[in-house]
Amino acid sequence: MTRILFSDKLDHCVTKWRSAGLEVIGPVRGESLSTYAAVENGAELDFGMVLPDRSLKELFFPQTEPMVRYTIKKNEIDTVDFTPPQGKRIIFGARACDASGLAIDDPLFGWDYKDEYWFQRRNESVIVTIACTTADDFCMCTSLKLAPDSTKGSDILLRPLERNRGWLVEELTDRGREAFAIISDYLQEGSEPALPTVVVPEKFNLDACVTWLQNPENFDSKFWKEISMRCIGCASCTYLCPTCHCFDIQDEGDTYSGIRRKNWDSCSFSLFTMHTSGHNPRSTQSARWRQRIMHKFNYFPGKFNVNSCSGCGRCSRQCPVDMGITETLQEISKLQP
Repeated sequence: MTRILFSDKLDHCVTKWRSAGLEVIGPVRGESLSTYAAVENGAELDFGMVLPDRSLKELFFPQTEPMVRYTIKKNEIDTVDFTPPQGKRIIFGARACDASGLAIDDPLFGWDYKDEYWFQRRNESVIVTIACTTADDFCMCTSLKLAPDSTKGSDILLRPLERNRGWLVEELTDRGREAFAIISDYLQEGSEPALPTVVVPEKFNLDACVTWLQNPENFDSKFWKEISMRCIGCASCTYLCPTCHCFDIQDEGDTYSGIRRKNWDSCSFSLFTMHTSGHNPRSTQSARWRQRIMHKFNYFPGKFNVNSCSGCGRCSRQCPVDMGITETLQEISKLQP
Protein backbone atom coordinates (compact mmCIF):
# COMPACT_ATOMS: atom_id res chain seq x y z
CA MET A 1 0.00 0.00 0.00
CA THR A 2 1.17 3.51 -0.83
CA ARG A 3 0.51 6.57 1.25
CA ILE A 4 -1.59 9.36 -0.25
CA LEU A 5 -1.67 13.05 0.52
CA PHE A 6 -5.07 14.34 -0.52
CA SER A 7 -5.10 17.94 -1.70
CA ASP A 8 -7.84 18.96 0.74
CA LYS A 9 -5.39 18.18 3.56
CA LEU A 10 -2.59 20.33 2.17
CA ASP A 11 -3.56 23.44 4.14
CA HIS A 12 -3.41 21.40 7.37
CA CYS A 13 0.02 20.11 6.35
CA VAL A 14 1.35 23.61 5.76
CA THR A 15 0.07 24.66 9.19
CA LYS A 16 1.62 21.59 10.80
CA TRP A 17 5.01 22.15 9.17
CA ARG A 18 5.01 25.81 10.14
CA SER A 19 4.08 24.92 13.71
CA ALA A 20 7.05 22.53 13.75
CA GLY A 21 9.35 25.43 12.83
CA LEU A 22 9.70 24.77 9.09
CA GLU A 23 9.37 27.54 6.57
CA VAL A 24 7.12 26.36 3.74
CA ILE A 25 8.07 27.44 0.21
CA GLY A 26 6.43 26.56 -3.06
CA PRO A 27 5.45 27.76 -6.56
CA VAL A 28 3.62 31.09 -6.38
CA ARG A 29 2.25 33.10 -9.28
CA GLY A 30 2.75 36.87 -9.00
CA GLU A 31 1.39 39.70 -11.11
CA SER A 32 4.27 39.65 -13.60
CA LEU A 33 6.22 36.47 -12.88
CA SER A 34 6.06 33.21 -10.99
CA THR A 35 8.66 31.96 -8.55
CA TYR A 36 9.26 29.79 -5.49
CA ALA A 37 8.31 31.81 -2.41
CA ALA A 38 7.34 31.37 1.24
CA VAL A 39 3.63 30.75 1.90
CA GLU A 40 1.40 30.71 4.96
CA ASN A 41 -1.29 28.39 3.64
CA GLY A 42 -1.83 25.82 0.94
CA ALA A 43 -4.13 28.05 -1.11
CA GLU A 44 -1.18 30.26 -2.05
CA LEU A 45 0.55 27.41 -3.88
CA ASP A 46 0.00 27.18 -7.64
CA PHE A 47 0.58 23.76 -9.19
CA GLY A 48 -1.05 24.59 -12.52
CA MET A 49 1.99 26.10 -14.23
CA VAL A 50 4.46 23.97 -16.18
CA LEU A 51 7.17 25.42 -13.94
CA PRO A 52 7.82 28.84 -12.34
CA ASP A 53 9.60 31.54 -14.31
CA ARG A 54 12.38 31.61 -11.69
CA SER A 55 14.26 28.48 -10.60
CA LEU A 56 15.06 27.03 -7.19
CA LYS A 57 18.66 28.20 -7.54
CA GLU A 58 18.22 31.58 -5.90
CA LEU A 59 16.89 29.98 -2.69
CA PHE A 60 20.34 28.41 -2.27
CA PHE A 61 22.53 30.85 -4.21
CA PRO A 62 20.97 34.35 -3.90
CA GLN A 63 21.47 37.01 -6.54
CA THR A 64 23.43 39.07 -4.03
CA GLU A 65 24.73 38.09 -0.63
CA PRO A 66 27.02 39.78 1.94
CA MET A 67 30.07 37.79 2.99
CA VAL A 68 32.17 40.03 5.25
CA ARG A 69 31.76 43.43 6.88
CA TYR A 70 35.10 45.20 7.31
CA THR A 71 36.36 48.29 9.12
CA ILE A 72 39.82 49.68 8.37
CA LYS A 73 41.50 51.16 11.45
CA LYS A 74 44.90 52.76 11.92
CA ASN A 75 46.80 49.57 12.76
CA GLU A 76 44.33 46.77 12.01
CA ILE A 77 41.31 45.69 10.01
CA ASP A 78 38.26 44.39 11.85
CA THR A 79 36.10 41.88 10.02
CA VAL A 80 32.77 40.28 10.82
CA ASP A 81 31.61 37.29 8.78
CA PHE A 82 28.02 37.11 7.61
CA THR A 83 26.31 33.73 7.78
CA PRO A 84 23.08 32.65 6.08
CA PRO A 85 19.96 32.76 8.27
CA GLN A 86 19.47 29.39 9.90
CA GLY A 87 16.18 27.56 9.79
CA LYS A 88 14.77 24.41 8.28
CA ARG A 89 12.43 24.68 5.34
CA ILE A 90 10.36 22.47 3.10
CA ILE A 91 10.08 23.31 -0.58
CA PHE A 92 6.79 21.79 -1.70
CA GLY A 93 5.89 21.41 -5.36
CA ALA A 94 9.25 21.81 -7.07
CA ARG A 95 9.73 20.41 -10.55
CA ALA A 96 12.18 17.61 -11.25
CA CYS A 97 14.37 19.79 -13.48
CA ASP A 98 14.83 22.34 -10.69
CA ALA A 99 15.68 19.71 -8.08
CA SER A 100 18.09 18.10 -10.54
CA GLY A 101 19.77 21.45 -11.02
CA LEU A 102 20.69 21.58 -7.33
CA ALA A 103 22.19 18.10 -7.45
CA ILE A 104 24.17 19.04 -10.57
CA ASP A 105 25.72 22.03 -8.80
CA ASP A 106 26.52 20.22 -5.53
CA PRO A 107 29.95 18.95 -6.67
CA LEU A 108 30.87 22.40 -8.01
CA PHE A 109 30.16 24.12 -4.68
CA GLY A 110 32.07 21.40 -2.82
CA TRP A 111 35.02 21.16 -5.20
CA ASP A 112 38.29 22.93 -4.26
CA TYR A 113 36.52 24.96 -1.58
CA LYS A 114 33.36 23.95 0.27
CA ASP A 115 30.84 26.76 0.04
CA GLU A 116 29.24 26.71 3.49
CA TYR A 117 26.56 29.15 2.35
CA TRP A 118 25.35 26.67 -0.27
CA PHE A 119 25.57 23.53 1.84
CA GLN A 120 23.97 25.01 4.94
CA ARG A 121 20.91 25.82 2.88
CA ARG A 122 21.03 22.43 1.18
CA ASN A 123 21.21 20.58 4.49
CA GLU A 124 18.34 22.57 5.98
CA SER A 125 16.00 22.13 3.01
CA VAL A 126 13.62 19.31 2.15
CA ILE A 127 12.83 19.19 -1.58
CA VAL A 128 9.39 17.81 -2.46
CA THR A 129 8.98 17.41 -6.21
CA ILE A 130 5.80 16.74 -8.17
CA ALA A 131 6.05 14.53 -11.25
CA CYS A 132 5.11 16.47 -14.37
CA THR A 133 1.88 15.54 -16.12
CA THR A 134 2.04 18.53 -18.50
CA ALA A 135 4.86 20.14 -20.47
CA ASP A 136 5.33 22.75 -23.16
CA ASP A 137 7.41 22.91 -26.32
CA PHE A 138 10.43 24.21 -24.40
CA CYS A 139 10.73 21.31 -21.93
CA MET A 140 13.70 19.09 -22.78
CA CYS A 141 14.52 17.00 -19.70
CA THR A 142 14.54 13.76 -21.70
CA SER A 143 17.15 15.22 -24.06
CA LEU A 144 19.44 15.51 -21.02
CA LYS A 145 18.78 11.86 -20.01
CA LEU A 146 16.47 12.96 -17.19
CA ALA A 147 12.71 12.55 -16.93
CA PRO A 148 9.50 14.33 -15.82
CA ASP A 149 9.59 12.17 -12.68
CA SER A 150 13.34 12.19 -12.09
CA THR A 151 14.26 11.75 -8.42
CA LYS A 152 17.65 13.45 -8.71
CA GLY A 153 18.03 16.05 -5.97
CA SER A 154 14.63 15.27 -4.48
CA ASP A 155 13.72 14.06 -0.97
CA ILE A 156 10.07 13.27 -1.72
CA LEU A 157 8.44 12.57 -5.07
CA LEU A 158 4.69 13.13 -5.42
CA ARG A 159 2.71 11.56 -8.26
CA PRO A 160 -0.55 13.41 -9.02
CA LEU A 161 -3.91 11.66 -8.83
CA GLU A 162 -6.79 12.29 -11.22
CA ARG A 163 -8.92 15.45 -10.88
CA ASN A 164 -6.30 17.16 -8.68
CA ARG A 165 -7.39 15.05 -5.74
CA GLY A 166 -3.90 14.65 -4.32
CA TRP A 167 -0.65 12.77 -4.72
CA LEU A 168 0.92 9.38 -4.17
CA VAL A 169 3.89 9.85 -1.83
CA GLU A 170 7.29 8.31 -2.58
CA GLU A 171 9.79 8.89 0.24
CA LEU A 172 13.34 9.00 -1.13
CA THR A 173 15.59 10.17 1.70
CA ASP A 174 15.70 10.17 5.49
CA ARG A 175 15.32 13.95 5.42
CA GLY A 176 12.10 13.56 3.43
CA ARG A 177 10.79 10.82 5.71
CA GLU A 178 11.37 13.00 8.77
CA ALA A 179 9.50 15.92 7.22
CA PHE A 180 6.53 13.76 6.24
CA ALA A 181 6.46 12.11 9.65
CA ILE A 182 5.34 15.51 10.94
CA ILE A 183 2.18 15.30 8.80
CA SER A 184 1.62 11.55 9.15
CA ASP A 185 -1.87 12.16 10.59
CA TYR A 186 -2.92 13.65 7.24
CA LEU A 187 -1.57 10.83 5.06
CA GLN A 188 -3.82 7.91 4.13
CA GLU A 189 -3.02 4.42 2.95
CA GLY A 190 -4.29 3.68 -0.52
CA SER A 191 -3.63 2.15 -3.92
CA GLU A 192 -5.14 4.65 -6.33
CA PRO A 193 -3.46 4.87 -9.75
CA ALA A 194 -1.44 7.99 -10.42
CA LEU A 195 -1.68 10.01 -13.59
CA PRO A 196 0.96 9.09 -16.18
CA THR A 197 3.90 11.41 -16.52
CA VAL A 198 3.92 13.61 -19.58
CA VAL A 199 5.79 12.41 -22.67
CA VAL A 200 8.58 14.88 -23.46
CA PRO A 201 10.06 14.20 -26.93
CA GLU A 202 13.82 14.33 -27.26
CA LYS A 203 14.85 17.53 -29.02
CA PHE A 204 18.41 16.56 -29.99
CA ASN A 205 20.99 13.78 -29.79
CA LEU A 206 23.03 14.76 -26.74
CA ASP A 207 25.79 12.19 -27.27
CA ALA A 208 26.36 13.34 -30.85
CA CYS A 209 26.47 16.98 -29.73
CA VAL A 210 28.99 16.23 -26.99
CA THR A 211 31.19 14.37 -29.47
CA TRP A 212 31.18 17.41 -31.77
CA LEU A 213 31.97 19.78 -28.87
CA GLN A 214 34.86 17.61 -27.72
CA ASN A 215 36.51 17.76 -31.13
CA PRO A 216 39.24 20.49 -30.94
CA GLU A 217 38.76 21.24 -34.64
CA ASN A 218 35.29 22.64 -33.89
CA PHE A 219 36.45 25.22 -31.35
CA ASP A 220 37.03 27.77 -34.11
CA SER A 221 34.14 26.65 -36.28
CA LYS A 222 32.25 29.38 -38.15
CA PHE A 223 29.15 27.85 -36.56
CA TRP A 224 29.68 29.85 -33.36
CA LYS A 225 29.46 33.18 -35.14
CA GLU A 226 26.44 32.10 -37.15
CA ILE A 227 24.46 30.77 -34.19
CA SER A 228 25.21 33.74 -31.93
CA MET A 229 24.54 36.61 -34.34
CA ARG A 230 21.17 37.47 -32.77
CA CYS A 231 22.33 37.10 -29.15
CA ILE A 232 22.16 40.49 -27.39
CA GLY A 233 24.13 39.40 -24.32
CA CYS A 234 21.32 40.18 -21.85
CA ALA A 235 22.18 37.12 -19.67
CA SER A 236 18.54 36.29 -18.98
CA CYS A 237 19.34 32.68 -19.92
CA THR A 238 22.11 32.41 -17.33
CA TYR A 239 20.16 34.16 -14.58
CA LEU A 240 17.12 31.93 -15.10
CA CYS A 241 19.17 28.74 -15.47
CA PRO A 242 18.95 26.32 -12.50
CA THR A 243 22.62 25.35 -12.87
CA CYS A 244 24.49 28.51 -13.93
CA HIS A 245 26.64 29.57 -10.99
CA CYS A 246 29.03 32.34 -12.09
CA PHE A 247 29.53 35.09 -9.54
CA ASP A 248 31.74 38.07 -8.79
CA ILE A 249 33.01 39.31 -5.42
CA GLN A 250 33.10 43.06 -4.88
CA ASP A 251 33.85 45.41 -2.00
CA GLU A 252 31.16 48.03 -1.48
CA GLY A 253 31.90 50.93 0.87
CA ASP A 254 34.21 53.86 1.43
CA THR A 255 37.82 54.34 2.53
CA TYR A 256 37.23 53.07 6.04
CA SER A 257 34.44 50.49 6.00
CA GLY A 258 32.30 48.39 3.74
CA ILE A 259 30.88 45.01 2.84
CA ARG A 260 32.41 42.32 0.68
CA ARG A 261 29.53 40.97 -1.38
CA LYS A 262 28.97 38.03 -3.71
CA ASN A 263 26.86 38.89 -6.79
CA TRP A 264 25.64 36.85 -9.70
CA ASP A 265 27.64 37.33 -12.87
CA SER A 266 27.37 35.84 -16.34
CA CYS A 267 29.67 34.58 -19.08
CA SER A 268 27.30 36.40 -21.49
CA PHE A 269 28.52 39.80 -20.30
CA SER A 270 31.40 41.41 -22.18
CA LEU A 271 33.02 42.54 -18.91
CA PHE A 272 33.00 39.03 -17.46
CA THR A 273 36.48 38.25 -18.80
CA MET A 274 37.81 41.79 -19.17
CA HIS A 275 41.40 42.05 -17.86
CA THR A 276 42.70 45.09 -16.01
CA SER A 277 45.01 45.66 -18.98
CA GLY A 278 41.99 46.11 -21.22
CA HIS A 279 42.48 42.80 -23.02
CA ASN A 280 39.41 40.58 -23.25
CA PRO A 281 40.02 36.94 -24.28
CA ARG A 282 36.33 36.58 -25.10
CA SER A 283 35.67 39.93 -26.73
CA THR A 284 32.92 38.77 -29.11
CA GLN A 285 29.44 37.45 -28.44
CA SER A 286 30.26 34.32 -30.45
CA ALA A 287 33.18 33.52 -28.14
CA ARG A 288 30.96 34.03 -25.10
CA TRP A 289 28.17 31.84 -26.48
CA ARG A 290 30.72 29.16 -27.36
CA GLN A 291 31.99 29.28 -23.78
CA ARG A 292 28.46 28.84 -22.41
CA ILE A 293 27.77 25.75 -24.50
CA MET A 294 31.26 24.30 -24.10
CA HIS A 295 31.12 24.76 -20.35
CA LYS A 296 27.78 23.02 -19.94
CA PHE A 297 28.43 20.04 -22.19
CA ASN A 298 32.22 19.68 -22.35
CA TYR A 299 34.20 21.35 -19.56
CA PHE A 300 31.79 20.78 -16.66
CA PRO A 301 31.08 17.09 -17.41
CA GLY A 302 34.80 16.59 -17.99
CA LYS A 303 35.41 17.59 -14.39
CA PHE A 304 32.24 16.47 -12.59
CA ASN A 305 30.91 13.72 -14.87
CA VAL A 306 27.51 15.41 -15.30
CA ASN A 307 26.17 17.91 -17.83
CA SER A 308 25.49 21.37 -16.44
CA CYS A 309 21.92 21.44 -17.71
CA SER A 310 18.73 19.92 -16.33
CA GLY A 311 16.53 20.51 -19.37
CA CYS A 312 14.09 23.02 -17.89
CA GLY A 313 14.02 25.04 -21.12
CA ARG A 314 13.94 28.46 -19.43
CA CYS A 315 16.85 29.71 -21.57
CA SER A 316 14.72 29.30 -24.70
CA ARG A 317 11.36 30.02 -23.09
CA GLN A 318 12.38 33.46 -21.82
CA CYS A 319 14.93 34.52 -24.45
CA PRO A 320 13.96 37.86 -26.06
CA VAL A 321 15.50 36.83 -29.41
CA ASP A 322 14.30 33.21 -29.48
CA MET A 323 17.52 31.31 -29.01
CA GLY A 324 18.83 29.05 -26.29
CA ILE A 325 20.52 25.76 -25.56
CA THR A 326 17.84 23.73 -27.33
CA GLU A 327 18.20 25.63 -30.60
CA THR A 328 22.00 25.55 -30.43
CA LEU A 329 22.23 21.80 -29.83
CA GLN A 330 19.64 21.13 -32.51
CA GLU A 331 21.85 23.02 -34.97
CA ILE A 332 24.93 21.13 -33.77
CA SER A 333 23.03 17.89 -34.38
CA LYS A 334 22.69 18.92 -38.04
CA LEU A 335 26.46 19.26 -38.31
CA GLN A 336 26.99 15.56 -37.71
CA PRO A 337 28.06 13.52 -40.77
